[in-house]
Amino acid sequence: MTKHNYHCDNNEVVRLTTRLAAHAGGRRGLGMAKASRVDETDRPQTEVPVRGARALQSERRRRDILKASGKVLSEGFADFSLRKVAAAADVRLNTVQHHFKDLDSLLHATLEFVGRELLTRFVELGRGQNEDPVDDLLVFLDEAWLAIRKAVVRVFFFELWTMALRRPAIEGMVKQMYSEYQASLAAILRRVNPALTDAEAGVLARLICSWTEGALVMAHWGGERVPSLSLLSIRMKSASLALVGVANPAARR
Repeated sequence: MTKHNYHCDNNEVVRLTTRLAAHAGGRRGLGMAKASRVDETDRPQTEVPVRGARALQSERRRRDILKASGKVLSEGFADFSLRKVAAAADVRLNTVQHHFKDLDSLLHATLEFVGRELLTRFVELGRGQNEDPVDDLLVFLDEAWLAIRKAVVRVFFFELWTMALRRPAIEGMVKQMYSEYQASLAAILRRVNPALTDAEAGVLARLICSWTEGALVMAHWGGERVPSLSLLSIRMKSASLALVGVANPAARR
């Protein structure tokens, strides 16, 4: 059997050892780099839900403040303050200040929030919610009368109208809301009676809206001699259907 000579000089040993060490180090470095990349990938995935939860909580807190602010405003603008809104929302004053920098910004946001909340349902009906457009019209009128029945809603509108006379920004907001409100009703009237022109539907919508606004004032200030709101509601439905040209409106009440 032939003997192999495995002898190598010191220089070769050093070169071999260096290569093995470099190779092993490279693998470890590669593993660490991969681990680092995995960590960087995972970190946002674990942080996103936390940030999302915080944002959701902040938005809920803001909505709670605006709801409380709407109630305070309905009690009268003279008593409207950041401190009173904070107490109504059961939060600290600095929490309200965190979301709204001053009284004007809170007031504007409150009017936008409450007004949009009331308007949303009317806009939906204007786009069509029922197979029969007459049902959209009747529901539209019912929604208006539900609002009229609530004293807190009536007082809110009185305060809104008063502020709109003195604050241009609020005046613009009120005009925009009434424009959307009437446009939604006009769209329903056009579907109920396709023979109506846009101008005719707009005039009828304004007339019917004037009835509901007048009823809001009379319900609050009319005293004992005002007919019941239920009776007024029934009569206004009949008049609205007859006005738009629906045959036998009494049968649709």
